[in-house]
Amino acid sequence: MTGRLLWLTVLAILWAGCSSPSRPPVLRPVPDAEAVGVYHRVQRGETLWSICRRYGADLQEVAEMNGIEDPSSIRPGQRIFIPDVSGPAAGAGAETIVPQSGERKQVRRYTGRFIWPVKGTITSRFGIRGHRRHDGIDIAAPEGTPIVAAAAGKVLFAGNQGTGYGNLVIIHHEGDMITVYAHCSQILVAEGQRVRQGQEIATVGSTGRSTGPHLHFEIRKRTKPRNPLFFLPKLD
Repeated sequence: MTGRLLWLTVLAILWAGCSSPSRPPVLRPVPDAEAVGVYHRVQRGETLWSICRRYGADLQEVAEMNGIEDPSSIRPGQRIFIPDVSGPAAGAGAETIVPQSGERKQVRRYTGRFIWPVKGTITSRFGIRGHRRHDGIDIAAPEGTPIVAAAAGKVLFAGNQGTGYGNLVIIHHEGDMITVYAHCSQILVAEGQRVRQGQEIATVGSTGRSTGPHLHFEIRKRTKPRNPLFFLPKLD
């Protein structure tokens, strides 16, 4: 990723931090963007694959947006958000598209590269909240709890630009992956600094638009948000 694109990534993240609902609930981050897409209500006989095929949507993206790690777990009546499409959701009696042999795709987990950045309790997950998109996860922890780098990389940004993110650290990793650590109390690294996986980079706080101490954590591929729970080790 070029230096220009890296800074465009930082600017995109900081810009997202300027958007917020008018009344954020407890421990709810504010850098949520407007959700674009439609809801589909699952019909009997449909699979996640057939639903994605019907809308021309990416299976992995839909799975991550809805927190569906096992595609076989969807059930009739369940509402699934299909991002970046327009038009009404398919109604009852929608055609079920059966994949050809060898055509079915699996939902992937990318574990093994990232570690948990903080010890705490997940209070808000990645995905759609009402009409807004939550681009990360919130992990509640006491003020001052150490935050560590989820993977080795180079610090792109460390500071506070007056956005909803508050005190913020952004790290660039191999493969154009980005991690974001928001609402920090104290920042312990500087822009341009290289950090190792597990190195303490900040402490938990409640800066920016926040109603309690927690870490808002994001994983992105360039500027595209990904569901951190598909990259982090499973909790015991």
